[in-house]
Amino acid sequence: MNKAVSVYFISALTAGGLTINAANASAELATSSSVDTTAIAQKESINDSVSSSLQSRLSNMKQFRANFTQTVVDAQQNVVHEAQGTLTMTRPNKLRWETTFPDETLLVADGDAVWNVDTFVEQVTVLSQDNAIKDNPIVLLTSTDEATWSKFSISQMNSGVPTNTSASDINNDTVMQSYQITPKEEGGQIVTLTLSFNQDNELASLNMLDAQQQISTLVFNNIETRFPIPADTFSVDIPDSFIVDDQR
Repeated sequence: MNKAVSVYFISALTAGGLTINAANASAELATSSSVDTTAIAQKESINDSVSSSLQSRLSNMKQFRANFTQTVVDAQQNVVHEAQGTLTMTRPNKLRWETTFPDETLLVADGDAVWNVDTFVEQVTVLSQDNAIKDNPIVLLTSTDEATWSKFSISQMNSGVPTNTSASDINNDTVMQSYQITPKEEGGQIVTLTLSFNQDNELASLNMLDAQQQISTLVFNNIETRFPIPADTFSVDIPDSFIVDDQR
């Protein structure tokens, strides 16, 4: 019995003129409290173990660069967006996202700010990185901060393959070990993030479910985890003609 329910039940009996043995009541509360505490401790222990497993995999990914294909479907499984591009990350806290299809876009997180470059309208929007990715599980890809990791629940999932992988393409390299990440605080834009690793411990795909029940799936190829990083990888060269909307 849940402790809160147990306390309410005892109060209701007493108020109704019935008596209850104080020793039994204390024993019931103690047992309930012990069960609750044990269950919580077990759950936290499992989450900590899985979290450590994921952190270990990501710690080997101090650098990551890959081409990606992105597919976004709505709640009715209709495809609403497709894109191709390149993702580059280094730990801690730096990311560069470039799309080459259907449009050229650029997003750079330099550790302090997020720069969103829209070449079509010639505008750059600048956000504080802490605010831009607050409570977004995507932050764990590059974060090494324990306080940040503690904001998320992590569960390990059965092996599988990317949803858009055909049966003929399935081999040892596409078998996945997956982790589902859920923010402990509700109300964020991302409901769950699933990271899947291949047998080489490389991040092979990620899957995001957002608050509008849209699912965005990225599948990576040409994966690199050791490569020289040009000095300007995580900086933005803004043309004079562009409008800068600095919201930091």
